[in-house]
Parts: sequence; structure tokens; C-alpha cells
Amino acid sequence: MRFAALEFALPVALWGLLAALPIVAFHLYFRRRRRVFVAFAPLLVESAGLVRSEARFRRLRDFASLALRLLALTCAVLALAGLRPVDASPPARDLLLVIDADITTAAREADGVLRLELARRLAQDFVRAQPARAGDLDRTAGVVGVVLAAGSARLLLAPTDDRARALGRLALPLVPEATRVDLTAAVSIALAAATERAAADIVVLTARPVVKPSLPAHVGWRVVGTGSVRDDQGFVDFALERAADGGSYVVRATVRNDAAVARERTLIVRVGDVESARETLVLGPEASRDVTFEVTATADPKWLELALQGADAFPGNDAVLARLAPGARPAVLVVHDGAVRPYTAAVIEALAAEGLVDAARGGYVRGGDLGRAPAADVVLVDGVALPRTALVPGAYLFLAPLAGALPFEIRGSVDRPLLWRMAAGHPLVAGLSLEKAYVARGQALAGEGLVPLAWAEDAVMIAEGERGGVRYVVLGLDPEGSALPLQLALPRLVRQAVLRLARAPAQALAPLYRPGEILRPLTPLPGGPQAELVWGGSVTDPVLAEVGRGHARAALAPD
Repeated sequence: MRFAALEFALPVALWGLLAALPIVAFHLYFRRRRRVFVAFAPLLVESAGLVRSEARFRRLRDFASLALRLLALTCAVLALAGLRPVDASPPARDLLLVIDADITTAAREADGVLRLELARRLAQDFVRAQPARAGDLDRTAGVVGVVLAAGSARLLLAPTDDRARALGRLALPLVPEATRVDLTAAVSIALAAATERAAADIVVLTARPVVKPSLPAHVGWRVVGTGSVRDDQGFVDFALERAADGGSYVVRATVRNDAAVARERTLIVRVGDVESARETLVLGPEASRDVTFEVTATADPKWLELALQGADAFPGNDAVLARLAPGARPAVLVVHDGAVRPYTAAVIEALAAEGLVDAARGGYVRGGDLGRAPAADVVLVDGVALPRTALVPGAYLFLAPLAGALPFEIRGSVDRPLLWRMAAGHPLVAGLSLEKAYVARGQALAGEGLVPLAWAEDAVMIAEGERGGVRYVVLGLDPEGSALPLQLALPRLVRQAVLRLARAPAQALAPLYRPGEILRPLTPLPGGPQAELVWGGSVTDPVLAEVGRGHARAALAPD
């Protein structure tokens, strides 16, 4: 016969056996007291029979009573101590906590406590609930580790079985991050630590949805919510689009109310330091509202700020910042063959008078001299055949007649083309009507990368495209001998094509930043990392001198 090895789950309970001492002491005390009280009783009851034999039964009864009491105490203590076979005890499981410190943890719950503070307290509770090591309440049966999902995921507490050390580390305050953090990276760190253990559990403390990774069989997974904030209003979508003429921006934003009751917030729009719009928004319960407005582009870069006036549980989504780049003034170089056609010159002069093109950097040049001309944002080919070597990557506007080096193909001539079909919604032909315009002749267009914009029957007459680094817009309708120069159609098409082709100079910063977001230059700053950044006529805080190394953060109100 083989007996299994036994162990106690809670050995400290064995101290309960000391209760046997008072039990035995009280038993002896009451037994001696009874004997003294009945010492003379046999003298009074001689006729009752033998007293000595009854004494034997009395001693046996007293011993049995004491033995049963001690047996009951022993059974109770063994039950509390958890006597069991060694093989029956479950293996100790390690605990790896992941605390989400995303910007949303700055939200305050109904009792005014930060969501991140609730996560910290929950983490402490999980540590306290860890089973103790056999015979040592200060040590956990498995180790405890904590990963913090902050600006960069990091190990907040290296795996340890010291319960006091773990609770002490989690007693330190945590600060929400200013931007959204990568929770997946933090979970990956915890998973890497968990796979090295025999048995481990990953517990993620977050109020955001998290994707469960692929886990080994010995690793458990649990997600615990850290908040239930509902009374929040904020921006959930934002778009900034430059108008086709480059003179303004169209701003679209969506504001959502997550509260279960209606809320009223005031939307304030500022360009630089000047308030440009104010609107009261009545937001239904758990409803969203779209707002759209237009902002005029300025000659200097400025910050556009959208802010919700008032307070709610989470102020982190109550403001949006966008950088308004100055209006682009492209240089247009007109290529001619001895003389610029009058209507072409009139259109360019009108654009310069409106301030939409830079007349000082543009100009006119013969086709044969194009290779020696200064670079321009847009090259307008005014019915000239370009040499093959002159067609280099860049932006071009081709006006018929078309010949020479071209990034597209000519599929023949079309007599008296009638344009009755346009590409719906395309900004180049939006609002144009050429159905009644008389045109003597045109040239059909085709080729790789060509996007048709207007047709005469099945022939493409107006198109845009890109091929070999050459971006272009082409008008296959010959203005000579037609009514186009006398109508608004030709000036409007040339205007929209120039502004569409012109690309603003490379910008060092992105067009949109949220408060607290790191300013990461897209291109090297003029003057290097020590360059001063100026927004709307005011110099920003000196910390922005470090923007070249990506350390500066956007501020709502730069000094």
C-alpha cells in the first residue's frame, strides 16, 4: 500500500491546537471539584451497593468526554489548515498587470476620482488578493509584475513575490499621458514576460477596447474596466480642407454628447488671438452634431482653435488645434512661340491682380528657351510644341493646339465638338457649362494615367493625369476660332487648373495638431533645431526651440 505525501494549505491554522491546553485544564478542575463535594457520600449510602465499581465507570466516562473534545478540536484545526495531498495543490500562478495611462484616463468619475486613480487602486486590490506563499503571508505564491501603457510602454514593477514592495510601488501616484498611447505594445511586454512562466495571468486595466492576443495554453487573459464616465462632450471628428481657389479653408467638425441627458455647450472658433465664430450647440442624449464653417486664409501662418466652453468629465477632447498655412501664390511660367495669345495673357494678369499667383516669380518664355528658364510652380504651354528635353517632372497646363513632347496621346481631331457630358463633382469642371459654347475644332485625348473630365460624344476633350512625374491638366478645345475666350468658361478653367496644379512649398509641420501633441517636423526647419517658430505674429515658448528633435508640444495659447 502506498500513501500520498500530505501538506497543509494554511499551516498557521495548526496554532489552534493550543486550545487543547485550556480544555484539559478546565476538565481537571471540574473533576477535582466534584470529588471534594462528594467525599462523604459513601458513608450516607452504604446500602446502595459497591461504590468502587461505579467509580471505574465514572473515570472511563470522564476520559471519553475529554478525548472527544480534543478530537473535535483536532478535526476543526485540520480542516482550517487544509490538509491535502501534495499533488492536489494547484501550481502558483504569476500575475502580470497592464495599466492603461491613455489620455482618456484623465476623465473624472461621478465621485470626482480620476479614472487612472481607479486603475491604480484596482491594481493594489489584485496584489492583495494574490495567494500567500506557504508559511509566509508577506510573500505571494506567484510573482507580480506591472506594465504601464504610457508615452512608451514600460515595466513599472519588475516581477517580484514581495507583496509589500509591490503595494508600495503601486501606492505612488500615476499621471495620465497627454496623448493617446499604444496599449497593444504594453500587452506585448506583459505577454513576453508571461510566456517565460509556468502559469501566469495577464490582467488589463483599461476603459478602452483591447484586442486579445494569441495566448499560450498556460497564460490566462482578463480585461477589467476602470471607469464608467458618461457626462462627456467633445470632438470626435475633424477635417480641414483648403478651398479650390486657395483663399479659404472649409472646416468640418463633429461634436458628440455621451451623457444620457441633453447638454448645451458653446463652440468658440479662434484664428490666432481673434475670435471668428461662436455658436451654441444643443446636443441630444448620446447624439452627435456636425458643424461646418469657412475660415479665410491669411498671409501668415496661424493657429485655428476650436473649443467647447464649459466643463465636463473629460476636458481632453474639448479643443482641437489646426495650423493654417499661408495662402499659396504659385509662380506661373507661360511658354509661347513668339507671342502670347491675348486671352491667355488676360487670364494670367487677372490671377495676378487677385493675388492668386506670384507675378514676380512667373513670366513668359519661348518654347526653345524653357530649359534655361527659372523653375516655376506651374508651366502653362500655350499651344506650343515642346522639345523632348524640355518636358521634365513638374506641373503643366496644356492649351490646344497640342503638339511636341506630351505626357498623353492624341487620338485625332474632332470638328465642332459639343461638350454635353462632364465628370460629376470634379472640382476642375464643377460649375462649368460648355454645352452652348461654339468650338471650331478639338483634339481627342488618351493615354496611361489620364483621367477624363469632359467628353464630346466618346472623345475625351478635357482631362488631367500624371505620368513619369509630370502632373498635368489638358484642354483639348482649341480657343482659336471659338467662343471660349469670350465666355467665362476658359478663364475659370485656367484659374482652377493653375490652383489645382500648384502645390505649396514643403511645410515643416503637419496641418493639424491636438493640444499636448508632439510637434514632429516633416522637413528640416530653416535654421536647424535652434530656429524660432512664429505663429500669427507671436513667438512661441522657448521650449519649441527643441522642435527639431521632436520634444516640443503644441500649446493652446503660445506666449
